Amino acid sequence: MSLITRRVAGIGLVAAGLLAGFGLAGRRAGAASPLWFGTRLDGGQAAFATAFDADGQAVIDLPLPARGHGIAIAPNKRLGLVMGRRPGLYALAVDIPSGKVIASIAPPEGRHFCGHAVFSGDGRLLLATETDWEGERGLIGVYDAAAGFARIAEWDSGGLDPHDVRLLPWGTRIIVANGGILTHPDAPGAKLNLAEMDSSLAIIDLGTGAIEKQIRLAPGLFQLSLRHLVVGAKGSVGFVMQYEGPATDAVPLAGLLRPDGRVELLDMPRERLSDLRHYCGSASSDASGTIFGMTSPRGGQAAFFRFADGAYLGSRPLSDVCPIAADPAAPGRFYMAGGHGGIDRVTPDGTEASLSTPLARGALWDNHMALV
Repeated sequence: MSLITRRVAGIGLVAAGLLAGFGLAGRRAGAASPLWFGTRLDGGQAAFATAFDADGQAVIDLPLPARGHGIAIAPNKRLGLVMGRRPGLYALAVDIPSGKVIASIAPPEGRHFCGHAVFSGDGRLLLATETDWEGERGLIGVYDAAAGFARIAEWDSGGLDPHDVRLLPWGTRIIVANGGILTHPDAPGAKLNLAEMDSSLAIIDLGTGAIEKQIRLAPGLFQLSLRHLVVGAKGSVGFVMQYEGPATDAVPLAGLLRPDGRVELLDMPRERLSDLRHYCGSASSDASGTIFGMTSPRGGQAAFFRFADGAYLGSRPLSDVCPIAADPAAPGRFYMAGGHGGIDRVTPDGTEASLSTPLARGALWDNHMALV
């Protein structure tokens, strides 16, 4: 039995316990207030998927079999998918009103999840970024949500290391960020091809699974890994990156792909760019779809930009910040959380509140959170 098979089997046993209702706190029946759903560690390094309300009170607190990464929310807001951290060997489907796990998903033999997924516009399909680690190729795994998340197809992602994936406006295409970095589950954390990276954005037709268009940056920027995506109200896609080149280089870490195919790399003050330490770990649009924020856990900073003209709007600090999501109560406002603890409500201009609940003070947040 291979290493990866043993790991899948072990996770399946733990997930079976979760499916029996292990340690869940359900959402109040009929509750209409927004929730922010993310993944975290506690002080003992146990992993959880946790949804909290606007005051920072936990509403769902679900033990995980291993560290989590991204959260995909179905269009009806009643279902959330918690994706395992790369190389991910599990995904859990959570019924949000009850807080119960209703399905556990494992990738096929020789595959692993890459941390992100998105639902189709009608909620029928789940599209997950995956890696065929033996074949050294990126995939989109296609799962039927109406049939217990049975895997019904796989599509080529257009490159190595597909990470984030988003649904484009009108719901007929997805966009995938291929990070371009070769990894292997037997060498966790190792980046095996930094001298020959090939990162790209790929637009894939949902009807055929075919790549319609692929976008790469200029050859001199080949060590910029495109990682995370956010879609604006008028169809522009923000992308944020990490840089694998020399530490002394000053390179942009954010860009915009316009609906007509133009790519714009975004400027920010040199000292603020330096604060990000070549690494951005998450991104989110605000409630209006006109502003997006990106976070750097290495730099302890979130930076904000306007979709319309790419203008830099400001930065806000929070130690080891990564998860960020919109506050639907106000355009331009976000919730963000830190890997050393802390949940702040911020705008590009300032920090409006630091939440004070035990969860807000003590949870060690992982990479992403989603607004429900």
